Amino acid sequence: MKDERRVIIRNEQLKKLRNNLREIIIRAVYDEIEILRNFDSLYEGWLELTQEEQKEVAYLQGTKHSLSRALNNSICVCPLCTQSDKDMVYIADHEIWYCIECQEKGLIWYPSHGSEEDRRQHDYINWYYEQKDKFTKKYLNKDKKASGK
Repeated sequence: MKDERRVIIRNEQLKKLRNNLREIIIRAVYDEIEILRNFDSLYEGWLELTQEEQKEVAYLQGTKHSLSRALNNSICVCPLCTQSDKDMVYIADHEIWYCIECQEKGLIWYPSHGSEEDRRQHDYINWYYEQKDKFTKKYLNKDKKASGK
């Protein structure tokens, strides 16, 4: 699929239809996950299970994970903000649909930004300097004013 393909619906009736269809799909996935969770809860104590039971529990957990991942990668839900009633944009690098608002806010990481670890480190450094400035303005300037009186 084309990179950054946007799906924008302007007609209110079509938006309502889209949102209702998405809600049906989301509820169906969550219902299926709940059924699998109930079956999974029947087995207690991993070490006390037979090999066949362990295989069945692993299959149930894998299926729950696959359903959850498929929902997060679908056009139904934005994986960042979990909104389901927004217009979406497809990011080919991630093979995931995001809402347009998250894209416009710059919440989506692109490989051209460098590695995700570098980005997190850069964000942490910026956060540290912001907090340091706030601290000095709030507390250290009070001491100077108090000693000057």
